[in-house]
Amino acid sequence: MAWKIQDHLPLGATQVPIILGSDKTPVTQLAGGIEMHPVFVTIGNIDSEVCSKATLRAWCCIAYIPVIKFCIHTDYQSILQARLWHKCLDLVFTNLKVAAKDGCFMPDPSCYIRHVFMPLVTHVCDLPEATMIAAVSKNSSPLTMATQVDFGDGILHLPHTRKYTLQLIVEISQQVDPWDLDKFQKVAKAINLSGVHMPYWLFRGPSAEMDQEALGDYELDTHFMVQHKRVRMRHFAKGITHVNQMTGRKYRDIQCAIIASIAGAVPPRFVCTICALVDFFYLAQNPVHSPESLQLMVQALLYFHACKDAIIQAKARKGKKGVKEDFFIPKLKLLQSFNGTIQKLGTLMQFSIDVMEWLLITHCKDLFPQTSQQIKDFTEQCVWILNRQESMEMFGLYMLLTSRGVSLVNAIYAKDEDVTIANPALSWVS
Repeated sequence: MAWKIQDHLPLGATQVPIILGSDKTPVTQLAGGIEMHPVFVTIGNIDSEVCSKATLRAWCCIAYIPVIKFCIHTDYQSILQARLWHKCLDLVFTNLKVAAKDGCFMPDPSCYIRHVFMPLVTHVCDLPEATMIAAVSKNSSPLTMATQVDFGDGILHLPHTRKYTLQLIVEISQQVDPWDLDKFQKVAKAINLSGVHMPYWLFRGPSAEMDQEALGDYELDTHFMVQHKRVRMRHFAKGITHVNQMTGRKYRDIQCAIIASIAGAVPPRFVCTICALVDFFYLAQNPVHSPESLQLMVQALLYFHACKDAIIQAKARKGKKGVKEDFFIPKLKLLQSFNGTIQKLGTLMQFSIDVMEWLLITHCKDLFPQTSQQIKDFTEQCVWILNRQESMEMFGLYMLLTSRGVSLVNAIYAKDEDVTIANPALSWVS
């Protein structure tokens, strides 16, 4: 994708790809139930290993978008909250839109002035936020044209493009007033849209649950408890079914032992189905991909869809109303888009939501005890605290550099051979 963008830029211009990240988070449940949407930004020129570590300060918090309870019927709360979210982001990125369209001038590490374009290339978020960003309804995929009835098939549907969504919004806006919420929302939902009429981008693990149902709580917990303790492997001394809130780390630890834990207790075809899904997850996490690795990933997903009827036969697919005989799972449909996304943007690990979870703690939840704990000016106090922390960090860096006699101006290292030997991906450093 970077090469395609570069081909459309003026001669001599360069690009600084913008990567956004956001997630709705409850700050506290004891002081008015404060919730917000923090928005973070980084650039694609930074190495992915640096961006994936929140402690390295590659991400910057640029906005706290409020979660407002409107004095209106509950049927219209979600559509108004989504519209407010898009409007806030539109205001925050007003200057960025200009830089993406016309470019701007800024100095590079060698102090040369460059003509830079700053396109938005990725927005890192979870599935509920992805549907809100794409302005589609909850029973539709934010990436493809698939709807709820298509979530269980193994077919890669056509991409849900920006142009197509905007075309639908324009067509229904010409028929119905967007602020006639009742009529506009009904028309929008009929064509699988959320009702957002001005999106900001006008510029440019279910396997463990299935195993739990197939084996039963007691047997599955027993299989995990009797496993021998090993170095670098989490031991679930009390089993796994009692945990109400699973973190991403615990899900990964369960995946390491899930196949061995269910083998022999469920039909072999069921084990093969779960094994294919776990293989897909591991292959998708490769730091470097090749045509062969992508083919293996696609084959693992195809094998899962070919054998997934074993899950239905074992009655392991259950919902709130009992056994289900479908796979209407939105996240399952997203797996079909992994291959194409990797080919366009590179490895998926650089867009992991794990770093967002940690940023929410450092930039929202940990800040609350340092404030007056009042909802009326909580956002302003968070900004003051973060500005104070950033100033102290910059001053500490300045003192470190000056005490060691290091120049404060970055310079490109002339002998890049030493760096290339250490890491071939770094042909130059700044």
